[in-house]
Amino acid sequence: MFFQAAARGSNSWWLYLSGIIIVALGYLLGQVPLGVITLWAAREQGNLGLVQEFAETMDFSVLGLDTNVGFALALIMFLGALLGLWIVIRYLHQRPFLSLVNAPGKIRWSRFFWGAGLWIVLGLLAEGVSWVINPEAYHLQFEAGSFFILVVIALALIPFQASFEELFVRGYLMQGIGLGTHSKVIAMVATSFLFAGLHLMNPEVTEFGMTTMVTYYVLVGLFLAVLTVRDDGLELAMGVHTATNLYGSIFITFEGSALQTPALIRLDVPDVQIMLLMMVLSATLFLIVASRKYGWVGWNKLTEPIPSTKPELIVLDQDESHPSTNI
Repeated sequence: MFFQAAARGSNSWWLYLSGIIIVALGYLLGQVPLGVITLWAAREQGNLGLVQEFAETMDFSVLGLDTNVGFALALIMFLGALLGLWIVIRYLHQRPFLSLVNAPGKIRWSRFFWGAGLWIVLGLLAEGVSWVINPEAYHLQFEAGSFFILVVIALALIPFQASFEELFVRGYLMQGIGLGTHSKVIAMVATSFLFAGLHLMNPEVTEFGMTTMVTYYVLVGLFLAVLTVRDDGLELAMGVHTATNLYGSIFITFEGSALQTPALIRLDVPDVQIMLLMMVLSATLFLIVASRKYGWVGWNKLTEPIPSTKPELIVLDQDESHPSTNI
């Protein structure tokens, strides 16, 4: 039903091409405040070369800017992209915006918060293992003023940033590719590589190597795609993605991270091999727990062909676990 939700609207190939362009323009529009302020800061310091240095490191301190201000500016640009995506869905494809989330077009908030909460717990457990292996790499850097401002900014803006990526990649693009190919497998694999491609400019890629980080991003994308298809909706993936970015901005940061913030803890140099292993183990455990909680039976749902017919009207039961069909 998740893929068929897109069939309610117009789905010509040129609409998707136009949609991607409009979303990209929205993203560029959202970067205007960041661009203006970084250019102003570089001029104030008499060195326009700092703009390039900032672009490579995403470290706002090189421009003399407060880290929290820079962090907020970096997140605001996703609001422009989200607006662009809304325009595309409503006016180009002519279907409800929330059909990107699921067929009924109603967000199941309990799934979002459950997914975010479980992923935070798994992240803390994985971090605990890393700390036991290398405790000298962890340094407490708590500064009350900066930290609490960070928490407010992160809670206010990261849900929009993370949700945009899910709505665009595993909502818009995965639904479109699925409808075009009638294959869930192709849609999941293709968008996992696209997801990795969108993160190639992140400083982690330069810091830790292309092969390792592309592998990491593809596996994360595939995990989130599997969640989406298994649960017939984006809520769990949105929760996990939001939790990942909240964790990486509030609790722990490291040199080379795309999220340079005054987080609670700074890690010297993460062991990316252990990070990759912990991600795979956490994702596996998450899938097992979610399967039991939501009653997912069998894995054939991931490989079933996608019908070309439009979905029936779906109304969620009160427990939001088992949808019922009303004709």
